[in-house]
This record gives sequence, structure tokens and C-alpha cells, in this order.
Amino acid sequence: MEFVKMHGAGNDFIMINDMDESLDLSAELVSVLCARHFGIGADGIVILRPSSISDFTMIYYNSDGSRAGMCGNGARCAVRFAVNEGLTTGTISFQSDSGAMMGRVRDDRIEISVGEVRGLSLNMEIEGERVSYAVAGVPHAAIFEEGSVSSLHTNFVEVARKIRYSERFKPEGTNVNLVYDAGSSSLSYRTYERGVETETMACGTGALAISVIAGHLGITGELVECRTVGGDVLEVSYRKEAYGASNCFLTGPAVEIFRGSVDISEFIK
Repeated sequence: MEFVKMHGAGNDFIMINDMDESLDLSAELVSVLCARHFGIGADGIVILRPSSISDFTMIYYNSDGSRAGMCGNGARCAVRFAVNEGLTTGTISFQSDSGAMMGRVRDDRIEISVGEVRGLSLNMEIEGERVSYAVAGVPHAAIFEEGSVSSLHTNFVEVARKIRYSERFKPEGTNVNLVYDAGSSSLSYRTYERGVETETMACGTGALAISVIAGHLGITGELVECRTVGGDVLEVSYRKEAYGASNCFLTGPAVEIFRGSVDISEFIK
């Protein structure tokens, strides 16, 4: 199996061109390939397959083998990958499990249109924390903290895991974000990703969700710079709606790291 390793703001992926639809990956194989010490290593796998109505279909798997409806950084990498593979140019249309999307190359950055953010719920008390919630293709909870030094930062993964598995979000659970150093047009954030089950370097759908939540909390406007743990910036723009937001766009880096091939049979025991 040939693959390309890419990252979007430090969120890393195994990219696979399966336009001939010859590949069949089990959840177990996905998990092994994504393992940091025993496989290629990644937060997830992005597979490109044909579409009868768009340039391609994007299939996304978390590193634990579960399939997810959407991944913002993975989608941006998919656009860059499709262009690099010669599959499409210009304004790019593609399908995901969460619906139709558009993408385009903006110099060294990729912009994707992700439709709507819905399911907004503000200032809930969950596991002893004040939590807000929105769905940006996948569910996201957000805790807003002042400053960048607190006990919550020290215990973030532990607190996030409790919220991820709380009764309020069963059965599917939720991703969890800690937002800090919030200004009128910028947010710094950390994300615990469902399906990866730990903190990741960045999360595109998380940036979308926290931006819309921040707007409804009166913190930011409709154009937000989201600063990731790795230091990259994801730009979010949207139009505020009562239910959340429409006309949502996410812009950020999508970088090819290396190309390689792997004998899948070596990973199947």
C-alpha cells in the first residue's frame, strides 16, 4: 500500500489514494497503522475514493479505527493531497460523511467550506466545569479559561476524558476543548479528540466549534484566529445564526511530510 504522510497544523494523517477502490481496511488495521511505535504513526487515516457528483469522496478514520463524519484538518490535507495527486485543480468539491464540502488552495494554505455549525448549547454544568457545546460535523464541548496557567491546564486530559464520557454526551461522546487567552479576534486552545483518546496538536473542527461558541458568548466576532498547541494558526470565518453558524470556512496549513509504502500483510496477524 502506497501512502503519503501529511499534517495540518500538527494534526497528522496517513493519506491514501484509493480512487480504484481496491483497498479494504479493517478497524484493527487502521489502529495498527496509526500506532506511533509499531506502525506509521498518525492521528487518523484519510482515504480518497471516487464520487459520482464531486471530485472525490473523503473517508476519515480515527486512530482507534472508528470512522468519523468529519475532520477539519484532515479535509484540508485531503484537498492538498488531491491536487498533489493530479486528481483535481481550481475550486474543489468533495463528499464527506457529514455532507458536501468545497476547498481551494490559497498560496501555502488550504481553505475549506464546511457549511454549518449546529446544536449550540451554552454554559452547562458538566463534571464540575462550565461547558458549552456545538456540532461542527462532529461534537465539541468547550471550557473557557482566563489566562494560560491554571490547574485545569495541568489536569486537562483527565478533566477532558471525564467530560468526553459524561452522561450528558452519551452514547457517542464528544471532543473536548480548553480555550484560553481569548481576545476579541483570537483564541488559543487545546483539544482532547474522541477516537484518538488523548490531546492532539490541533483540531480543525474544534477551531470551528470554539469560534462559533465564543461568538455567541460575546467574546469574538465572526472572524477568528485560533492558535494551536503547535503554534500554527487556523483562521475561522462564519455567519452567526440562532442555532450556531452558517457559511463556515476554515483556513490553515496542509503539509506533505513524506511518501512511502507498507506491506499490509506484515500488520495482519
